Amino acid sequence: MKLTKGASEATQKYMLDGIRYVCENFKERAPGTHSERKAQKYLAGELEKWADKVETEDFTLHPGAFMGWIPVAGIIGIFSVLFFWLTYKNVVSGSVLAVIATVFVLLSLACLVIEFLMYREFVDFLFPKKTSRNVMARRAPKGEVKRRIIFGGHTDAANEWTYSIHGGLKSLAPVMAGSIGGLIAISVFDVIWLIYSFVGNGSYEGNFWLVCGIIQLVLVPFFIAICFFINWKVIVDGANDNLTADFIAMGVLKEMADNDLRFENTEVCALLAGSEEAGLRGSVAYAKAHKEELSEVETIFIAMDTMREIEQLQIYTQGCTGTQRNSNAVAEVIYEAGVNCGIEMKETDLYPGAIDAEGFSRYGLMASGFCGVNHDPKTYYHTRLDTPDNMSEECINLSLDICIEAAKLYDEKGGIDAFRAEGAKRFKKGHNN
Repeated sequence: MKLTKGASEATQKYMLDGIRYVCENFKERAPGTHSERKAQKYLAGELEKWADKVETEDFTLHPGAFMGWIPVAGIIGIFSVLFFWLTYKNVVSGSVLAVIATVFVLLSLACLVIEFLMYREFVDFLFPKKTSRNVMARRAPKGEVKRRIIFGGHTDAANEWTYSIHGGLKSLAPVMAGSIGGLIAISVFDVIWLIYSFVGNGSYEGNFWLVCGIIQLVLVPFFIAICFFINWKVIVDGANDNLTADFIAMGVLKEMADNDLRFENTEVCALLAGSEEAGLRGSVAYAKAHKEELSEVETIFIAMDTMREIEQLQIYTQGCTGTQRNSNAVAEVIYEAGVNCGIEMKETDLYPGAIDAEGFSRYGLMASGFCGVNHDPKTYYHTRLDTPDNMSEECINLSLDICIEAAKLYDEKGGIDAFRAEGAKRFKKGHNN
């Protein structure tokens, strides 16, 4: 039996009701929390209704590392300015404060690049260890598994971004630009200061040092502001980010089960990752643990995140702030499925963030994704306004249709080779694995 055009009303209703149920019953699903694990256990039980096999796997992580270094870096920036002025005014002589300031500022800059921009582990060992969970559900084909398509989202929710709810981009952009730019500027200055402290005459006379000192003072308010970037007391509901993707992935299996559909040789899966908000730790853990298995038969992964705005549906061929490329061939699967569902999605521009696809791409696995989030963050993004009352039923339903169509296309065309050539022409930012 074949799927009809568009998901059933029952599945559409199930997704919306399911998101609301999770938000109401599993509050504060921060990475590595008991609530996140309870939600994953519940969703695994739901998936057992439609999947042939459901696997839950725990993994350890240090969730505080991804964002926890930010207030520390702000404080380090403030102390770096103070240390310079203590030296400039001859309150403290010698190189000791220059050495301390430079070392810690450069470590902060390394955190910015490695943890925040590249989504890699750097200072994780300094933060408490916790346990998170991934859920993988599989619907087998009729015959031998010759290829596999995975749809995925993440179940955890973020701590609130203070400046997202208080002004959106108008307040978020100046704070981030001022603090990041300030950290870079202070890093450069501190290196110059450090060198001079050893080779100079110990005197900081002249306009250069005075001007540099004044510029640093101007940066202090940004360093103070960035200390409050995260509201550690509020964990958002995460209805859009990212229960929408979870329930869309689940909806694919539900639709197949409700229509008694199995492909001949294509296994269809749903991966509900944990701890994406801690820097893709769940998808990375799953890809690392299962790389060999996922490479034994052709496997593609289509990740989704924040399926909220139809006009913002875009294909993500790069991520981790442009440092990780995804598969153009998988992007072509998404693109063709979208066209068949009435929407032509473009390749996204460079943006400061990541989706779970990059966790797979890091290990050489074929992955890409599509999202419905505005890169000019709206006030619901990572705030307490990300509730079930602030969802787009239309966007969720269309995204489900795109996923169902993607699975059909991938099966009918016999695998990813049929998409490589067109993907290489259409998309430029990813790679055509």
